[in-house]
Amino acid sequence: MEDVTERPIARRVRTVLARGAAGTVGSGLLTRPLRSARVRDDGVIVLVVDVGGMSRDGGESGGVASTGGSASAEIVDTVCTGRCRRVGAGPSFAVDGRTGSTRCDDECAVVRGVVTIAGIVTASSPTRRRRLVAAEGGSGHGGETGALRLSEVRPLDISYLCADGAYVIARGELAAAAVDPIGVDEQAWLRRLGSDSALAARLALRGGHQIAGTDPWIVGVDSAGLDLSVGAATGSRVVERLPFSQVCRDSGDLLAEIAALGG
Repeated sequence: MEDVTERPIARRVRTVLARGAAGTVGSGLLTRPLRSARVRDDGVIVLVVDVGGMSRDGGESGGVASTGGSASAEIVDTVCTGRCRRVGAGPSFAVDGRTGSTRCDDECAVVRGVVTIAGIVTASSPTRRRRLVAAEGGSGHGGETGALRLSEVRPLDISYLCADGAYVIARGELAAAAVDPIGVDEQAWLRRLGSDSALAARLALRGGHQIAGTDPWIVGVDSAGLDLSVGAATGSRVVERLPFSQVCRDSGDLLAEIAALGG
């Protein structure tokens, strides 16, 4: 049986990238939005960079993440826990007929760490125009069209900074790491688990916590366990790891483990 208490940093980083997490990419003094970053099995990282925009350096932005240059990417490992989608958090529709959305804030979003990648761009595609689409539907940023470039980066330095410390990950280690089958869909799972308002309270009670005057909520989930945050709604909070009895390989395993934990 696999060790359910082990949480390799390389696997965490590869899972964050597999989710299509966004961030920023810089080259020299120029910084542009990073739409996504993926790791290939040979260790090369493919960046999708937004090189468009009407800023003062717009004429030079085409040089960001271009072949032969250096590039550094910064990606924040953050997820929405679904609290912003609770009943009463906001309207369920917009005046133009689209589905309404509530902005995720500090009371909902959880930041685990920051992934930093620095390396040499070995290949890049021509700039391609793409219309930006808002998450809730319709055109984003007034219907403007963005310019995207795909760049292949040979990483020279990969690091992950979190509350536990700073970690350096070798290129080969990252390439060999597997994507967590549950963690890659963590945000969807957190929103699903958060829809059961009593689940977090049951988990806190079974863990020996007093829940009177507190607001427990699930802030993390992967194939090895859950992260439960317990504390006053406006005060200090403690995050407790609730390990599963076995490593989950699919949704069926996960639901069975959650049922066992929640009683």
